[in-house]
Amino acid sequence: MPEHPHLRALHVALAQAGAWERDELERLGALPLPDRIAAGISWPTTRIEEVSWAGRDHVLVLLRADRHAELHEGITPGDRVELRRGEAHWVGVVREAGSRWAEVRIRGDIEPEGSVQVTRLFDPVPWRRLADALARGDGHRSALRDVLLGERPPSPPMRHGAELSDPLLNEAQRRAARHALDAGELALIHGPPGTGKTTLLAALLKRLVADGDRPWALADSNAAVDHLADRAAARGLDVVRVGSYGRMSAGGRTLSLRHRIAEGPYGAAITALERDLARLGSRSDPGNRREGRQLFTELRALRATAQQQALESAEVIASTLGTLAWMAPELPDAQTAVIDEATQAIEPAIWTAVPRVSRLILIGDPHQLGPVVRRPASPLERSLLERLLDQTRGSLPLPMLDVQHRMHEHIQEIARPIYGDSYRPHPSVRAHLLRDLPEADTTQLTSTPLLWVDTAGAGFSEEQDPSTRSWFNPGEVRVVAHLVRDLRAAGLSQAQIAVIAPYAAQVRLLREEPDLAGVRVDSVNAFQGRECEAVIVSWVRSNDGGELGFVQDTRRVTVALTRARRLLACVGDTATLGADSRFAAALDTFATHDALVSIWEEPWVSLT
Repeated sequence: MPEHPHLRALHVALAQAGAWERDELERLGALPLPDRIAAGISWPTTRIEEVSWAGRDHVLVLLRADRHAELHEGITPGDRVELRRGEAHWVGVVREAGSRWAEVRIRGDIEPEGSVQVTRLFDPVPWRRLADALARGDGHRSALRDVLLGERPPSPPMRHGAELSDPLLNEAQRRAARHALDAGELALIHGPPGTGKTTLLAALLKRLVADGDRPWALADSNAAVDHLADRAAARGLDVVRVGSYGRMSAGGRTLSLRHRIAEGPYGAAITALERDLARLGSRSDPGNRREGRQLFTELRALRATAQQQALESAEVIASTLGTLAWMAPELPDAQTAVIDEATQAIEPAIWTAVPRVSRLILIGDPHQLGPVVRRPASPLERSLLERLLDQTRGSLPLPMLDVQHRMHEHIQEIARPIYGDSYRPHPSVRAHLLRDLPEADTTQLTSTPLLWVDTAGAGFSEEQDPSTRSWFNPGEVRVVAHLVRDLRAAGLSQAQIAVIAPYAAQVRLLREEPDLAGVRVDSVNAFQGRECEAVIVSWVRSNDGGELGFVQDTRRVTVALTRARRLLACVGDTATLGADSRFAAALDTFATHDALVSIWEEPWVSLT
C-alpha cells in the first residue's frame, strides 16, 4: 500500500473498481447463453478445429465459429476466458481472434473435437500490476514523482538545442514542441480534435532521438499506439511496437517485436525450434515430453536473447500503458515518455512509467472523454492531466494546438463554445464536402456538411436491455440504415462511413442491420481518437421525462460531434435532447444552416 495519501486513495479506488468488474462479470456469467452473448461476454458456441502443444503443460486450441455465426469483439486477444463443455471446463487466454476463429492457450489437455462455450472471466492480473505501479512510484523518489504529487514545482524551462524548424508543423505545433523540449520533468499540451497531436508527437520523438534519448511512445489504447508508431516510423525512426500481437493493427504488426525477432539474426533458429516442437505432436509419450521440455527451454532462452537484441537496437519503443505495466523492466532505459491521448488513461496507468523516466510529455484534451471506469463515481475517472490542471489552478502551462485539419467549418462551429475562436479550420478542410471526393456523386446528402433528422413525435421510444441495462432505439436504426443506403448509392465506400452511438445495446442492434454490413459501427467511447468522411450519430434517448443519463456528459457530446470530416448526420429526438443546454446550442447550429429536418418530412416519413 503506498504511503502518500493521493496514491493510497488511487490504490483503494483500483481495488473497488476491480471488485465491481468482478461482481458484474459474475452476474452476467450466470445468465443464459443468449443473454451472455448479447452482453458481450460470451461467444456463440464454437467447435474445436485443432489442438497443438504450446510447451510445458499448455495447449493451443483453434476454435471455429459455426457457418452463420461471428465472434464479436466483446472478447479480445489477451482476455482470460473459460472454455466449457458440459461439466468440463478449462481456463485460458485468447491469443488471437478473427470474426470467425480464435486461438486460445489453455492449461491442461482437451480433445480436438466437439464444441465449447467461451466466456470472458475476470482477470485480476492487470489490476495487481497497476497497484504495484503505484507502490513503485511512491517508493521511487525522484523530481518527476515529487512534481506529480505537488511536493515541488516543476523545474524552470531550459532551452535544449537548436530551434525546432519542422516544415510539417504549424506555428502552434512548433510552440508546443518547443515547450515540451524545454520542460524539465513535465510538459502538458492541449490537443483539440483534428489538430495534429500525433503529427506533433512524431516530430517530438524524432527530435528526442536526435538529442540522444531513446523515448517511449505510449498511449492507453492499442489503436492510438499503432497510429503513433506508424507516424514515427514514417518519419524514418526505428520503432519497435511491443505488446499483444493479436491486438495490433496491420501497421502495428509490421513494427512489432514479434516481426522484428522473426526478421532478425535469430529468426531462422527460432522458427526451426518451433517446427521441431510442433513435430512432437501428442505429449502422451514420455520421450516426447523429455525432448519437448529441452526444446522449449532452448526456445525460451533464444527468444530472450533475440528480444533483448531487438529492443536494444530500436530508437523508439511503442507500447500501451497496460503492456508497460508488466514489460517495463525488460525495456531499455529512457529519459522521456511521450503519452498520447493522456486524458483517456486512468492515473495509475501513467504511474507505470514514472519510476523509469525523468520526464513526461502528456498530450490530450480535457474536453473529450476521460478514462473508461465501469464502477460509477470512481476517483479514477479523473485523468492525471486534469488533476494537475485542477490542483495547480491553471498555473501549469498548457499550450493549445489551434488549427484543425479534419472538419468542415460548419461542423467545427458546433465545438466553438468549447475551444474558443482561436480554434479554426485549415483552408484545405474549411469547405470540403462529400461530393468533392472523386468517387462520390452530387446529391442533396453529399452537398451538405450537417444533417439532423428529428424523430420527435414519431414514437421512436428508447428501450432498455434487461440483461445489460443498456439502452437501444429500434426506430433510430431504421433512419440510420436509410442514411447509409443513400450514402452508398451516392458512391461512398463502406470505409468512408462510420456509425456511432452512446450505448452498447444500440451498437449491437446497429451491427445486426444488413444495410450496415461492412460499415464501422462503434460506441462513442471506442471512436474517440478516430475520424471518418461521413459520421452518423444515433443518440438513442427518447422519453417523456427528458432523461438523458450519461448522454448529457459534455465530453461525450464533444467527441460524438467532432469525428466527421465532411458530413455529420445525427438522428435523435429533439424534444428529449433539446432540454440540455449543450444539445440546444448544437441544434441551433444545425437550424442556422438549414440542416434540421423532421422525421415527418420526405423522405423520412416513410420510416415512421
